[in-house]
Amino acid sequence: MTDESDTMVSLPVAGDLTFREFHALVDGVYCGYRGIDESEYAQEKHYWRAAWLVGNYLP
Repeated sequence: MTDESDTMVSLPVAGDLTFREFHALVDGVYCGYRGIDESEYAQEKHYWRAAWLVGNYLP
């Protein structure tokens, strides 16, 4: 079974991306697009904030 701290994908620049970090990215895009400002991803704030900016400026 997979744990949230297991590597999901290895990226050339960012390195290993865990399942939890990936979900923080997806949640950030969703929250930015929907205008929601709350998230449970306190440990992955840099991923969440970057994705929130992307979601916030989607058409």
